[in-house]
Amino acid sequence: MDARTDDRWRGGLLAGLALAAVVAGAWWWRQAAPAIGPVSAAVSSAAPSPATAGLLRVVVDAEDGHLVEGPVADPDQPLVFHRESGAAGAPERSETIWADRSHLSQGGPPLVRQTGAEMGGRYLLVAGCVGSGPVTIQVAGADGAPEERADCGGPPVLLRLTAVGGTLEVRFTADDGPADLDAHLSVLS
Repeated sequence: MDARTDDRWRGGLLAGLALAAVVAGAWWWRQAAPAIGPVSAAVSSAAPSPATAGLLRVVVDAEDGHLVEGPVADPDQPLVFHRESGAAGAPERSETIWADRSHLSQGGPPLVRQTGAEMGGRYLLVAGCVGSGPVTIQVAGADGAPEERADCGGPPVLLRLTAVGGTLEVRFTADDGPADLDAHLSVLS
């Protein structure tokens, strides 16, 4: 082999290695990229979404018992609701049973969440959404079996529920377009 042939071999080998590195990097980049597009309703612990921006979190000042609207509280902390001044009893406290942040699509299957509930158990459902249409909320297993509509981008729906015993079921359906849902069910004590 002469020097020119030897240089061509080295150049070809370097070009091949560079191409292999680019292909491997592109493959890694594609595999490591986050999924985009609609999230299946089966994913219930998605990362925080814009839907959380519309939810009102309230805290009671331990010193004087007044309602304080502060920055958005940690969603893993219990929500605290203060009774009107002059009302009997202490402020109600809640413990989250489940929280769900899901993407709902119009015409898609509803998102259904269930929990076992004791007869007379008191619960609070807070549901808000962001998207192009309202979300219908249907409850089974509670007195009156309420049905409400959450207007996306509007204030969250707050439903106080009293369980009839057995299973407490909540069903969310996107009405007029896709919606990002943020819902929490808490037991009141």
